[in-house]
Amino acid sequence: MDTLALAGYAVPIAVAIALLFVVAIAAGTLGSLLGLGGGLVLVPALVLLFNIEIHLAVAASLVSVIATSTGAASVQVESGFTNPRLGMFLETATAVGGLAGAILAVTILATHGQIVIAAFVPVVLGAAFYMYAQRGRDVDPDPPHDRLADRLQLGGRYPDPDGGGTRSYRITGTALGLTISGLAGVASGLLGIGGGLFKVPAMNSIMNTPMRVAGATSTFMIGVTAAAGALVYLFAGDVGLLITAPTAVGTILGSQIGSELRPRATTPFLKDVFVVVLLVAAASMLGEVLGVFP
Repeated sequence: MDTLALAGYAVPIAVAIALLFVVAIAAGTLGSLLGLGGGLVLVPALVLLFNIEIHLAVAASLVSVIATSTGAASVQVESGFTNPRLGMFLETATAVGGLAGAILAVTILATHGQIVIAAFVPVVLGAAFYMYAQRGRDVDPDPPHDRLADRLQLGGRYPDPDGGGTRSYRITGTALGLTISGLAGVASGLLGIGGGLFKVPAMNSIMNTPMRVAGATSTFMIGVTAAAGALVYLFAGDVGLLITAPTAVGTILGSQIGSELRPRATTPFLKDVFVVVLLVAAASMLGEVLGVFP
């Protein structure tokens, strides 16, 4: 086969791969910048533009999320924005959820792709609404004490973007944050979105984590979450080299770009971009479910 269908048109495979690479760079940049992993952009693009089956798109997205985390996490850890202790605490629930979501997708929902696509819409819209409602705040300087957070020393410090020195923050709401992280894992395995759209709002608005730290910590976490789900898709035969290779390489490059941009972005800007990306992704997938796209 020398051509692939792209938005209803037959294009040479080389052109399609190049376009996949470009889309993946954009997805990786946004994913690293916002802590989403890029799957939120990549999955709708693969389904709507490249007419790729949802399960294959999710599998490729999970591999790309691993690439995003690998490419960006080291940079962001060195920058001082990542909270590894908090990330590993939440990952205990997220990894289990990611495995459960992937198993559900390749078994019960394996022949019901439209259900998976439909599930994408309310999940993304809910996250967009929550982030928009919380866009005016970052952290509470004196949040309620959380015994578990205090015992595990989950709080931390991060570089002050407005000047020299550092700022400190205290973590709270560990029980709810851990629960949402588990649900984020299920969404990651089921939808290929890395779970960042849940974890970033949860860490920022519920656990009192600064937006920059939440995004960087989410990027640090999503690789493990995606790996749990990607293994299931690999054994199910849904990981295609032709799709996965260019998207993985592109997201690695994009993740480096996003990591460089993150320290320069303000918190309101990050939240506004977060909401816009979520709304566009939800609208595009809703159009697919309703048959708007050919």
